[in-house]
Amino acid sequence: MKQFYKRIGYEGELSDISRLICKDFNLGEFVSDRLVEVGYEDFNFIIETTKGKYFIKIFSNFRKDNDCRRYVDIMLKVIEKNISFPELFKSEQGYLHITDINKMKIRFVVMQFIDGENYFELGEKPTSNEIKELARQAALINSIDIKPPFVYDSWAIANVLKEYEQKGEYLLPEDAKIVEPLIEAFKNMKVDELPHCFVHGDFITTNIMKDKNNKLWIIDFAVSNYYPRIQELAVMACNILFDEKNKENSERDLKIALDEYQKTIKLTPRELEVLSTYIKLAHVMHVLRANFEKAVGKDNSEENEYWLNQGRMGLKQMLD
Repeated sequence: MKQFYKRIGYEGELSDISRLICKDFNLGEFVSDRLVEVGYEDFNFIIETTKGKYFIKIFSNFRKDNDCRRYVDIMLKVIEKNISFPELFKSEQGYLHITDINKMKIRFVVMQFIDGENYFELGEKPTSNEIKELARQAALINSIDIKPPFVYDSWAIANVLKEYEQKGEYLLPEDAKIVEPLIEAFKNMKVDELPHCFVHGDFITTNIMKDKNNKLWIIDFAVSNYYPRIQELAVMACNILFDEKNKENSERDLKIALDEYQKTIKLTPRELEVLSTYIKLAHVMHVLRANFEKAVGKDNSEENEYWLNQGRMGLKQMLD
């Protein structure tokens, strides 16, 4: 739990922050709070008050104020375009609230609480109808006409060359043997010539929630960027559509998503040609990054092991 508090440099009681938020946002009297122990970056928790429950995202200290404003602007644009995303609440400052607690600066947003769980917590795969809805949402996101200021994401497929250069030395020999030919394939792909658009970039099990009414919600646009368009489908294919135990199911679910996606956005022949390689590279990123977190960052958490194994199993399945 300490590693989450380190993200914002806070050593006090969470309830002190919660009471401050209740006051500044007029959320009612504080009842309880609960830390959300999923994710690698921000500090997320849930507040319950006499008026209801709210989701709080405190931005990590590594984010500059402009990064926080960028994130909020993207969330507002996503809501405007009717993507299935939680509502944002306003204080007198606006949607991004900046304040001090115990002489420490915090930047945060207050969001609608979704009464449900993400697919990682549920431990289940989406049905064919849910896959179609996710693909429809992905196409709507990729249709949003914005090009936000670039934010570097060390897990993004587009950054595989830089990440491999910095972290490839930590790979186990058996992983490196599989990864190296795919790094060469990326070099020859001419990624800059592929169609680009606004991409969520993290369409994975931890960022897709199902509420008590079975409605799906797309959350966490922290690493959204202007990327190759196929990055969205590749990220989906390497996780939310990936069946670790059955290659045929993985291929079937990708086809369902691809067919639905193309009702809104028609991919080019070149995109369709390189999509399979791009999916393999999505698995590479999970191996490369999660292995680095384990080897150097000493992260042995269940979540990190999950991503490491997802990458390894995905590469094995696609290359067998």
